[in-house]
Amino acid sequence: MDDQARDSGRPTEHLSAPATLVDQPLTAAQKRNLKRAIATGLTLAALVIGLLIIGPKPFYGFAIVVILIAQAEFYKAVRNAGHDPATALGLVAGAVMLIGVFTRGEAAAGLVLFLTVAFCYIWYLALEPRKGVLKDIALTVLGVVYLAVPGSLVGLLAARHDGLRVVITTIAAAAIYDIIAYAAGSKLGKHPLAPSISPRKSREGAAAATVGGIIGITTLAAILGPWNVTQAVVFAVMVVILAPLGDLFESLIKRDLGIKDMGTIFPGHGGALDRIDAILFVLPAAYLSLKLFGL
Repeated sequence: MDDQARDSGRPTEHLSAPATLVDQPLTAAQKRNLKRAIATGLTLAALVIGLLIIGPKPFYGFAIVVILIAQAEFYKAVRNAGHDPATALGLVAGAVMLIGVFTRGEAAAGLVLFLTVAFCYIWYLALEPRKGVLKDIALTVLGVVYLAVPGSLVGLLAARHDGLRVVITTIAAAAIYDIIAYAAGSKLGKHPLAPSISPRKSREGAAAATVGGIIGITTLAAILGPWNVTQAVVFAVMVVILAPLGDLFESLIKRDLGIKDMGTIFPGHGGALDRIDAILFVLPAAYLSLKLFGL
């Protein structure tokens, strides 16, 4: 999610903030945006649960739209920074990945990735030879690998007989870590976790989220999901490692591109990618833990 305390709701802008913002209190505007963020989050949660109750296909259809919007935001941000990804090709590849894995299983992912790279070569061969082609190919493929590959796992989770509980647990696990990190960081944060990447994240917030997250996620997963207590602990440990990495990875991209948010589609949360950055990394944790324990 957004590294400025989820206080976006403004148009994408270039970063100019100092790298030592951890211990600065929220402004009145940021507090108003926080309320908007909470309202948006609750609305999205209700929508997700409602669609899951209807069935995995309606939910996954919504998930595909959100993931493709996030992928489009990524390509737009990269293009605005002066690069030239094959946006149309990347989005088609992303859609094929998301649908292919849902209908044919995870084995479809490798084939789609190969075809994505192959068609990228053809795409750029059709253009005039120029410098930077390899970089643009890499950025096009990154949009698929970063978003569509992990995003496709949510369809496999939703299609399970216990998909409703598994998906809710997975999304809630990312939220639990994020909420604890934000709350603890706001009250106790003094030392930046990664000042050059995300200045508002603190070591104190990360430590609290790690301990509190393991307890909260273990409890939730053992009660709601198919994991027993031991398995839930393993899942929780994976979440508290991967959730902040997902957040920091997007922050690293935004910092490199010189922007604050990927978009403005969700009030208080920025763009679609700002909303799902941690979830994208938690989905493999849920999927792998289920595979690991044969659940």
